[in-house]
Amino acid sequence: MIKKSFYFLWGSQAISNIADIIYLMSVISFVFGNTHSLLSTVIVPLVRFLSQIISGLIFPLMVSRFRLVKILVFAQLAQFSIFLCFMVFYLLSKSIPLALMFLLIFCISFFDAWVKPCRNSIIPRLASKEALVKVNGLISTTDQIIKCSSWAFSGILVIVLGTFNSMIIVLASLFIATILASLVKDNSDQENKSYNKKSKWVQAAEGWKTSFRDKRIRTIFIVDAIDTIGGTAWLGAFVLAFCVQVLNKDESWWGLANGSFFAGSIIGGLLVVSVANYFNNKKFPLMLWGLAMYAAIAGAFSFNGNPFVAIALMFLMGPPLQVTAVIRRTLLQENAEKDKLPKVMACLEVTNNVFFSVSLLSLGWIADTFGIQTIYAVASLVTLGSVAIGVFARSNFAEQKTKMLQSEAVRQ
Repeated sequence: MIKKSFYFLWGSQAISNIADIIYLMSVISFVFGNTHSLLSTVIVPLVRFLSQIISGLIFPLMVSRFRLVKILVFAQLAQFSIFLCFMVFYLLSKSIPLALMFLLIFCISFFDAWVKPCRNSIIPRLASKEALVKVNGLISTTDQIIKCSSWAFSGILVIVLGTFNSMIIVLASLFIATILASLVKDNSDQENKSYNKKSKWVQAAEGWKTSFRDKRIRTIFIVDAIDTIGGTAWLGAFVLAFCVQVLNKDESWWGLANGSFFAGSIIGGLLVVSVANYFNNKKFPLMLWGLAMYAAIAGAFSFNGNPFVAIALMFLMGPPLQVTAVIRRTLLQENAEKDKLPKVMACLEVTNNVFFSVSLLSLGWIADTFGIQTIYAVASLVTLGSVAIGVFARSNFAEQKTKMLQSEAVRQ
């Protein structure tokens, strides 16, 4: 069963993601156009990640006091309000100091970091356990379609309309996303009136304690963190370098590689949605198989020098990555207690942001020192490491499945 509110949540997040990509493209275009400095442009994602890490550490304090839907609406409204103030300032002054632009990036990213853990924690309350894989697949597929289309067309949009007009579209999108978020209803969620009985340190640490004490959640965290390291190798800059240095092709092949990957990811998401019932009883083994397939494809990619084979491998990589991502999210939603899930999700986001930042610098150094192909071999090896960890921990999930079957038998 899927509640009506899920579709409002789904629509809100889809429109918010579109706004985020157009906003990022506009900001990057503005910063580079005004500074003509690649270093200044690189600071944009660094400011975003720093802001999101700080926000993720504060998020548990908000969850301890306010309802998730209220936090979600506030986060969307805050982004809209900040962007509106920014636009008014631009109209009045006709110029934007670079420092103000970076402040905008920090503030928008701060509140945006609350949206994803809210969304992923609200989803289990709006869908039955049997429908979780399906709704997560719908969300994930939509995310991939939006990323593929928005990154492809947002650059053209900024060039044709200009930065300011593109930002008007962002403002309108954020407003619509806020309205849709306000229509989400979750009657099972109640504000915690006794939140002040616990110290703020205890509240902030609850998600981390749950993540490390629960064997199943800890396993998913480790696998997700390792997958983040491997996933960093597919960042646009690295893929572009591979196309130029190894395949001896220009930027057009970079676009083809990204397009084939997104196409594979979309097909993977549609696969999850169409056979969700099959996935329900085999989630953890399928996750391990997906990771093993990804490791094999990444390994083959690292040794390949044929452009057409590279495009094919990028396409084949999409489905297993999408399947494993949906399953990991579903397993977290199933294994964390309802009141702990938002904090666990926030901890996961912080962990992934930290691992992404560290692995970005590390893989950049490896690429410069040992060659761009080496980072894909590293991605393959670290993913095999996550598969090994999963194999050793599979008994924990087998135990969970047995308990679920026993409880279903009792109900019948």
